[in-house]
Amino acid sequence: MTCDILRVENKTNSALNKSYPCINCVCTEMKQLLTVFTFIIFANSHVIGQEVSNARFIKLNYENDYFTTTDEYYTQGIKLESVLPAYRYSPIMWLLPQLRNAQTEYGLTAVQDCFTPTSILSNTILQGDRPFAGYIYLGHYKTSADYVHKQMLTAEVDAGAIGACAVCEQEQKEIHHLPGNSQPEGWQYQIAQAAMLNYRLRYEKALFTDTAVDVEAVGQLNAGTVYDNALAGITMHAGKMQSYFITNHTKTFHLYGIVQGWVEGIAYNGTMQGALFTHNSIYTLSRSQINTIVLGDSYGICVSWNHVAFEYSVTHITNEIKTGFYHGWGHVGITYYF
Repeated sequence: MTCDILRVENKTNSALNKSYPCINCVCTEMKQLLTVFTFIIFANSHVIGQEVSNARFIKLNYENDYFTTTDEYYTQGIKLESVLPAYRYSPIMWLLPQLRNAQTEYGLTAVQDCFTPTSILSNTILQGDRPFAGYIYLGHYKTSADYVHKQMLTAEVDAGAIGACAVCEQEQKEIHHLPGNSQPEGWQYQIAQAAMLNYRLRYEKALFTDTAVDVEAVGQLNAGTVYDNALAGITMHAGKMQSYFITNHTKTFHLYGIVQGWVEGIAYNGTMQGALFTHNSIYTLSRSQINTIVLGDSYGICVSWNHVAFEYSVTHITNEIKTGFYHGWGHVGITYYF
C-alpha cells in the first residue's frame, strides 16, 4: 500500500489523580466495552482464508492547525500506528470484515484528538461556538487489498474515552508555556467524560489506473458513540509509485502527490453534541446548530525510499457549525518499514 494521507512523564499515583482527574474511570469503562466486544465476537466469529501481507511498519502521524496559522476547532491530533502479521491473532480482528481473494494487513492504532472553540482566552462559555473536547482511544484495523479487481476495504474498531481522560487540557497548557503564548482558558466546560466505541468501514475502488496515476472512488461509514456519518469522495495519486492496491512495501524510491475531495453527511458528532447516550456535559451544541453536510479537500506529497517514508498534506473543510468558519490543518507522517 502507498502512503496514506489522512493522526509523560511518570508521576506518583496521587499526582496523577490530581492532574488527570478521570484516569481511574478508564478501567471501569473499558470493562463495559469488553462486555460489548465479547458479545459481538461470538456473534461474528468467522474467518475467511486470506493471503496475509508481509507489511511490517510503525508510523507516527501528527496533525495541527498551526500549519494553517490558526488555533481553533480541530487543533491537534496524534496517531501512532503499527502493522504486523502477528496482529491477525487478536480476537478483535474477528469483528472486521475483509475482501475475498485479497492480501490483508493487520494494524493497531493509538490516537488522541483535541478540539477548541475559536478563542481559548475566554473563561466563560462562548455560546454557539464549538465546545472544548478531546478523546483518546486504541484501535484495531484490517485492510484487505484486491490487486486483480483494484479494490480495497479497511475496517476498524476503536475503544477509548472522550472527555478529561484525553488530557488535552494539560497538554495544551504545557505547549502554551512556551514564550509568546497565552494560557488557554475554558477547558472546565469541555465535553463530559464518557466511553467511546466506534466502528468504521472504508471501501475504495479504482476508476482509472496507469503506471503513474491512480484514481479511486471512496465510500466510508462511521457508527458509534462519538461519530456517526457517511462520506463519499475521489482520491488521485500521481507520480513515481507502486500500485495503491498492493499492501507489501517495496524499498525502491517513490515520489508522488495525493489529491482528495469528498462530501460528508453528519448524523451525529460527539465532539460537539456530547457522547451518544450521555447528557451530563455542561455545554454542547444542538443538532440544529450543526451542518449536516460538510465538504472537504486534501492535497499533499509523499516520498519513500528504502525503510523510510515521509508525507505532508493540508486539509480543508467547510464549516461544521452553522455560525462557524471553514477550517484547515496540516498533517505530517513518518513511517519506518521493517
